[in-house]
Amino acid sequence: MSHERARADGIPVFSPRLDEVMASMLKGEAPNVGRFCAHCYTPLTKSAQTCPHCGFETAARPPLPKLPPEIFALYRRMRRRESLIVNSFAFAGLGIGLVLFVVLVALAVYRFEQSWAMLAVALAVLLVGGRVFAGILGGWIGDQIGYDFARKRLVAEWEEFERQRDVRRDAIPKPTVAAADEPTGTR
Repeated sequence: MSHERARADGIPVFSPRLDEVMASMLKGEAPNVGRFCAHCYTPLTKSAQTCPHCGFETAARPPLPKLPPEIFALYRRMRRRESLIVNSFAFAGLGIGLVLFVVLVALAVYRFEQSWAMLAVALAVLLVGGRVFAGILGGWIGDQIGYDFARKRLVAEWEEFERQRDVRRDAIPKPTVAAADEPTGTR
């Protein structure tokens, strides 16, 4: 299966295995060594002849012994985008809890003659509601939006990376026939 078709079918640019391996590498839990597909960089077994993620054959391009730095840069940007969106939604949830707290305190002070029960409700809304709103907005809604946005941007960046990578590969001169193999004049 081609990499373009894999993306069209909803398979992420980074295979789940590559995602897992890069996370371990960035945490310092695993070294950047192994056998990686030269097309999509998914880790390969020693005997693999085709990549399980993109279907690229190792005979067409030999596997790489380590991941290039550009792949780590793409991965970091993807994770940073996800994190930014999820955290923004979570802070919005905390903000909603804080606004409700202020409204309830104002009601307790100005409408209910400084009712301790109403202040206790306001405090509960701040502590519990803020956490619940942060969890719903950040952990549920923001998580899905962040994941989708980061993956769309990753696909666009990946396509540009592939284009540049292929241009660099095409610019590498191909080996020529040795001079000893060429016929030398007539006798």
